[in-house]
Amino acid sequence: MKEPIMITICTLVYNTRPYIRQCVESVLNQTYPYFEYYLIDNGSVDGCKEILEEYAAKDNRIKLIRHEKNSLPAPGSRVPHEYGVGRYYTTLDSDDWWEPDFLEHMLWFAEENRLEIACTGTVMHHVKSGTKSLRKLEEPLILSRAAFADALPWYHVFFRPLWGKLIRMECLRAESFDAVPALPYGMDTLWSFKTLRHAGRMGIDKSVLHHYRIFEKSLSYRYDRKRFQTDVLLYSDAIDFLSAFGPVSSQNRNFLQCVYSNAVIDTTGVIRSSALSPADKLREYRAIAADPITQTAYRECTDKSAQSSRTLLLQRALEAGAALEKQGDEDLRAVAQMLLPRCGQAVSKANTALFLEEPKLLDALYRDAPDDLVEDLLSRLEKNQSVKKYALAETIQALAVNHPFLCQIGDAVFLRKYGDLYRMIWRGETLDALDQMTGLLLEDQVSGGRETFLQLYICLSASLEQASAFIFGKCRLAQLYFRQNRLQECQSIVDEFAEMGLSDHEDIKRLRHMLGNR
Repeated sequence: MKEPIMITICTLVYNTRPYIRQCVESVLNQTYPYFEYYLIDNGSVDGCKEILEEYAAKDNRIKLIRHEKNSLPAPGSRVPHEYGVGRYYTTLDSDDWWEPDFLEHMLWFAEENRLEIACTGTVMHHVKSGTKSLRKLEEPLILSRAAFADALPWYHVFFRPLWGKLIRMECLRAESFDAVPALPYGMDTLWSFKTLRHAGRMGIDKSVLHHYRIFEKSLSYRYDRKRFQTDVLLYSDAIDFLSAFGPVSSQNRNFLQCVYSNAVIDTTGVIRSSALSPADKLREYRAIAADPITQTAYRECTDKSAQSSRTLLLQRALEAGAALEKQGDEDLRAVAQMLLPRCGQAVSKANTALFLEEPKLLDALYRDAPDDLVEDLLSRLEKNQSVKKYALAETIQALAVNHPFLCQIGDAVFLRKYGDLYRMIWRGETLDALDQMTGLLLEDQVSGGRETFLQLYICLSASLEQASAFIFGKCRLAQLYFRQNRLQECQSIVDEFAEMGLSDHEDIKRLRHMLGNR
């Protein structure tokens, strides 16, 4: 008679009394009876210890191990690979459970297809909402090692957790797993892909035999200063895994950038919900935005997840920026400029609340659309809406940082009165703008913001090589200085004309005479 195949099962337990009986009984009631079951109590103080002892006394397949103190398990500590006697290993979290035929069906699937690793689908139970979702395939997927790289997008989600699979012990013993670092989350993913590195064949069945509870307050949703480092490490490890099969394809790189972008969404959400100060949150967001993997993913990834990740990172930075009090906003500005090449200069502590309060402005910011932002801000300024509260003029000036004519204009009076001229110049219609400004000067229709108006007029005329307009504007500016008793500045313009050989110009003569009489 053929000797039955032994399976080693492991469950790490810590304070899961409401669920531990369902977990243990789902193992003990398996239709396949040939297993050894390691129950590792990680210092529970809620009564789990007594429940486990009760089960161990009833079933000699249970091997009970007790740790006196709770600690994050070292990678691989759940796996008795040094002394387990099973041909296959599997794990079950202490708040989860199996269908009764999990072991029987998965063992058949693994043996029938000569698999080192066999996976099943999972029912995801969202505890807070009471809803369910499925992680499953419609048809079985059997892969030899040669296909591991090309098929990554189809099986990656099944290798993020350690549970829901049978693994040949040879894959566990192929190398030491002590090299897997202690992480706030994601150790299962690193661990699972280490096993896959030593597998020749793997498969995912279309069955759904595993049940997993999702709690919002689990370790995966708690802030840890190493959390983002884990996102980077998981991405880098996946690239390393694929590199063993040759150059990483654009499809796989795009897929991993999508996975990474979604991880950043989760990480920024954890940071946002943490007890960190707004300044500390911004430091975290800046580190994320500055990472080369983040920048590459946001630039290259074609999946909408990258855009969503970038938008949420920016939104959460704005929220933190709005909550800053006396702290500086250097990190906020840095995040904005890294994520928004064209509009980032406009973001500061002074206007974050404005962006968050106005959906139209926020949308333009997310799209990094300076034209739309300038138009909306000018319209608000012309209507005198929140001009001083949110420093609208300074925000518009910041958007024009690379515009040769408009970058010096931060005069709210000028922007309110001559918004249409500003728009023309913004669009590049400089000659038309100069003609319109000349008409306003000749008709003496320039009042508020006159100095800014004249300075802009002079710059435009010089750029367009309109000498008569340049002289006309300089004379008008000198006259303004004289009326304001800014005699030294007026004299400088007169001296400038003398150097240009224009001392005989009638307006200059008049100015020189006026200055002489002072």
